[in-house]
Amino acid sequence: MKITAYSETLSFFPGDNVDIKVSAEGGATYCAELRRIIQGDINPKGPGYKDELVQLPLGGPFKARMQQILTGSYGVVPHAGHLATTDSFTVAGLIWPTLPGENDQTIISIGNVQNGCTLYLNEAGAATFTISNKGISITAQSPVLCRARSWYLIVGVYNRISQTVEVIQHALNQFPGINDSGRDKAQCDKGAVIKSSDPVSFGASFTEGKAANFFNGKIENPKVYHAAEEFVEVLNSYSENAEYPKSLAANWDFSRLIETNRFVETRSNLLNGCFINLPSRAVSGFRWDGKSHCWNECPDHYAAVHFHDDDLYDAGWETDISFKIPDSLKSGVFAVRLFSPLDSSQEFFVVIFVKAKKVGGQKNKLVFIAPTASYTAYANHRFGLDYSETEIAAGQLVQIDKHHQYLQKHVELGLSLYDLHRDGSVVFYSSRLRPVLDFQPKVQGYMGGTGSNVWQFNADTHILGFLEHCDISYDVITDEDLEREGVAALSGYQAIITGSHPEYTSTNMLDAYKQFLGDGGRIFYSGGNGFYWRIAYSPNFPGAIECRRAESGIRGGEPGVGNYWHQFTGELGGLWRRLGRAPQELFGVGMTAQGFDLGSPYIKTADGEEPRARFIYEGVEDTVLGNFGLHGNGAAGLEIDRADFTLGTPPHALIVGSSVKHTDLFLVPPEESYDPLPICTGTQSHLIRADMTFFETSAGGAVFSTGSISWAASMAWNGYENNISIITENVIRRFIDPQKFTMDHSNKNINETDNLI
Repeated sequence: MKITAYSETLSFFPGDNVDIKVSAEGGATYCAELRRIIQGDINPKGPGYKDELVQLPLGGPFKARMQQILTGSYGVVPHAGHLATTDSFTVAGLIWPTLPGENDQTIISIGNVQNGCTLYLNEAGAATFTISNKGISITAQSPVLCRARSWYLIVGVYNRISQTVEVIQHALNQFPGINDSGRDKAQCDKGAVIKSSDPVSFGASFTEGKAANFFNGKIENPKVYHAAEEFVEVLNSYSENAEYPKSLAANWDFSRLIETNRFVETRSNLLNGCFINLPSRAVSGFRWDGKSHCWNECPDHYAAVHFHDDDLYDAGWETDISFKIPDSLKSGVFAVRLFSPLDSSQEFFVVIFVKAKKVGGQKNKLVFIAPTASYTAYANHRFGLDYSETEIAAGQLVQIDKHHQYLQKHVELGLSLYDLHRDGSVVFYSSRLRPVLDFQPKVQGYMGGTGSNVWQFNADTHILGFLEHCDISYDVITDEDLEREGVAALSGYQAIITGSHPEYTSTNMLDAYKQFLGDGGRIFYSGGNGFYWRIAYSPNFPGAIECRRAESGIRGGEPGVGNYWHQFTGELGGLWRRLGRAPQELFGVGMTAQGFDLGSPYIKTADGEEPRARFIYEGVEDTVLGNFGLHGNGAAGLEIDRADFTLGTPPHALIVGSSVKHTDLFLVPPEESYDPLPICTGTQSHLIRADMTFFETSAGGAVFSTGSISWAASMAWNGYENNISIITENVIRRFIDPQKFTMDHSNKNINETDNLI
């Protein structure tokens, strides 16, 4: 049996309803139970997997059924309305194809294959126009092919008087010796009919009610004319400030409502529609000339939409299991475990987060913020098998488990922000409204280091297991709660502990952290490579995040010049460091290197002997810290952060420990390497270190940052009995102590420069 599932909502209050959407095949029934997740790492050298059954009947056994995922983006107008005609007509659109010659790819379609018309690129990559009436089709096909990533005006004409069908493929960028403009005409004995009830679609056509023949590339400004319009008139109507011919019946302007999934038809305003599966908007169009890089400033230069046949926003599954969260359930991380009654190893976990009671509940002093934005960014990533350099970067053979195998077989599960579309373009959006195979306990990763090799959610269960082991009470909220509610989501809490890799952060989230510190809160940043990329959320696309990796940083591809501003919010994308809000300003440290083979220990520094840091090292006699761990045998590893006073680390911050002896598989990120010289590796660059950093705030709060993703995996070493765990517990217990931190810096030279670049 293969079971996959998801929930439309991630975080809940007691009393809320949970809806689980399931697809199961290969068996007649499956069962479900609710479990509290405590420690999800199955490494036998770790503390051991641990969860607890919640005594809550969920019903079942449930009847198994398969639910499909249909990928591919397109635009649709529900009905043709006033476009209905039995007379002559013309359809046209600008295109920038990215995979011409693969298969039939629809530009504009009205009706269906039995009755209607379709303007498309055929399987060879030639512009083609087909009209159909009662199943009889007539086709005209360009004698030449379109080139990839070049702009064309494609026109289809049905002339009732001459009984002809014509297609025109006109290259808008022409080069000597390149023949990619052409036209063709065919006779038709049976006339075309457009009915008012026919759907109009862009980027796909409908076959038996399902979208098919998806376009890969950009489409801009489709039009329909109620006449067999002369080509020169059509071409002129695409010029800037053109006067449209009277025959123009529909003019779709994709430069409007860019921040939504809707588009408008400007001629009548009666044929407006929506886009399905989040095609890329706010992308440069035919008119883009580099004068403006922001779509808000010059929308008509961003009138194109980039469609992909592998786009996916919402799987759209029906609900199979519904239940109410008990009022008595305390805050924590839970999962609905779905499993076969015949083989309990066939299982799938749908992780949910239960918050403290909204009204009348008692909150704990400490709250764990689940970095769900980062979980979404990495959702269903395929590093191990799709990228040949993974083994080189990790310094080890890729480990492949059943989840990775399933992902390779089921491309319809969608892409992460680290993948590329089939046409090679960068993925801008990732959604959790689909089964996410790596958002589960027990799952291994590809880049988790020698040992446990866990990543994101499962790596964060090391933190949950530690808190449970130390009997430290905590509540849970998510990134999405912080995005939606701002600092109000943190009301009543004294201290925050982050996940091991909170890489993706929105403006609202960063503002909430800043205000929380300004109000006297304490933050334990327990990871590395945190608060690195700006992302955007939108109420128009719940469950999705957008990330445009502009100009620098560790990224799998370039968004394309001119495509740096988010569709969702109109904000400039990129590194927070580059946007003027380096993570050092709030958290003391920021990304400095990555390496996925072996971790390294920290060495206690002179700052660690300061009276202000005494509580951190209470009960720790060692100078070498974390020379062990479930990730690469060291507490400083995978992705690491350093303090940098030039980037905003507070001048009074103490660097109480720093890592040493990283391998040459550790490399500085692009934003640190201005010249690609062989001095940017772990044994050569002084920038490659994790800085354990502490400082107080003027409101009586404080920040402690570990500077390493691997820190939590070292906490879990030896059953949580080690010096990294002692330091962690010391800091957390001090942070939940109500006594305010003071600002006595008499022993700290705030002008010291030994940490400057």
